[in-house]
Amino acid sequence: MKHTKNKHITHLICDCDGVLLDSESIALTVLHRQLASYLPHSVVQGNGQTELALHSAISERLGMMTNQLLDEISAQFDLGLLAPDYSLINMVVSRACSEEVTAVPGVIEVLATIPLPKAVASNSSLQRIDAGLRRCGLLELFEGHIHSGHDMGTPKPAPDVYLAAAAGFKAPPQQCIAIDDSVTGVRSAVAAGIRVFGFTGVAHDRDQATERLLAAGAELVFHDMQQLPRLLAA
Repeated sequence: MKHTKNKHITHLICDCDGVLLDSESIALTVLHRQLASYLPHSVVQGNGQTELALHSAISERLGMMTNQLLDEISAQFDLGLLAPDYSLINMVVSRACSEEVTAVPGVIEVLATIPLPKAVASNSSLQRIDAGLRRCGLLELFEGHIHSGHDMGTPKPAPDVYLAAAAGFKAPPQQCIAIDDSVTGVRSAVAAGIRVFGFTGVAHDRDQATERLLAAGAELVFHDMQQLPRLLAA
């Protein structure tokens, strides 16, 4: 873990999926199952290397808005996805995440001990964020301060959703700290001028995720929510 100098922080901004909600593994499983069905039959029946590459490619892009992820995966694997495919995949992923999601272990108890005002800055839609937070008993902690890059039309890695969260507090970005689990999200916070801690507690490959988040600009990476109060106090 990399340490940082003390600076005055007054507000906390959290990504949603993978930080508050343990939905990344659900999304990864559903996306892989859906997209693998578009691979040529000969590839699926082969040595499995393409399916492994597909799984890895999806994992690396979690945190992107789903349509952007689908654009890149379709191009990389020549899947030929059409508009109805996008609609179907989005619907299946959203439904699975809404119906199966659980809170990240320890996050409810930890956030209750942190006295900073809190906001959400996510690439998911407001409807999906609201449903997930409500299901997991987290909505009240963030109500009135939930921001969606999807609904703004300028998703991460653009800085807009993090800037909107800071503006919602009427706080300078430099006095905020972000918690994000994806390269896309870390780059967004950095571009907004907001310090960012990377979180890998529910990552598919924790070591690889740590390297990527640090390379993207996270000033430290942690894997257990119980560590967060101490890190913020430091």
